[in-house]
Amino acid sequence: MHTDIHALLKQIPIFAGFGADALQRLAARSLMRTYSAGHLLFSTGEPCRGLYIVASGRVRIYRTSPAGREQVLHVEGAGRPVAELPLFDGGAYPASAVTEVESRLAFVPRAEFEALYRNNPDVADAVIRELGKRLRHLVHVTETLAFRDVAARLASFLAQYAEQQGERTPEGIEIVLDRTREELSQELGTARESVSRALKQLAEKGLIQPLARKRMRIPDVARLRTLGRPGERPRYD
Repeated sequence: MHTDIHALLKQIPIFAGFGADALQRLAARSLMRTYSAGHLLFSTGEPCRGLYIVASGRVRIYRTSPAGREQVLHVEGAGRPVAELPLFDGGAYPASAVTEVESRLAFVPRAEFEALYRNNPDVADAVIRELGKRLRHLVHVTETLAFRDVAARLASFLAQYAEQQGERTPEGIEIVLDRTREELSQELGTARESVSRALKQLAEKGLIQPLARKRMRIPDVARLRTLGRPGERPRYD
């Protein structure tokens, strides 16, 4: 168990910068547990107990409006951390998180992380670098939701997904999309019907090639990314 957690921590950018002793100590004090689908890990406003890391499965991070509408912020898969921000700043969880499928997660207690942060300069440097990367990502997400239409948002999502999860072949990159169209619509901040129309249009333009259920090929990821550039994107919503 300790070995599994240690290997998982090394995959996370912030922990990859830790010294060997610090990483070993953190792994020894962390836990691994399997959660069933639909398990609420934490809710918006709860005090931060620690950081989760997805070993397998999928976790949805979301906010709920006063009217009850859910806005998906991220869907994190294997090898991805969940709830880094409150671990860094000491605040409450800024969003809620729930497992979408049966998931195996490592849990890093906040107290152990803070002890390492205060006493190890290399840990502090790694934290600062990771916060900078996260801020840049959030700026990109905000710009995408505010200024791009559904087709551009979907193209950007698929291009990033292909680079992270895809399998390279001579014909392009093949992916198995682990989300339903309803889940995609929540993550992209639009309606399910708009996602369906955008997928159809991307296929008609040859930017994606449906292969089987949830499986598709992206012949040219760079070309897919250009859909969001001014003058090159039709509107589908």
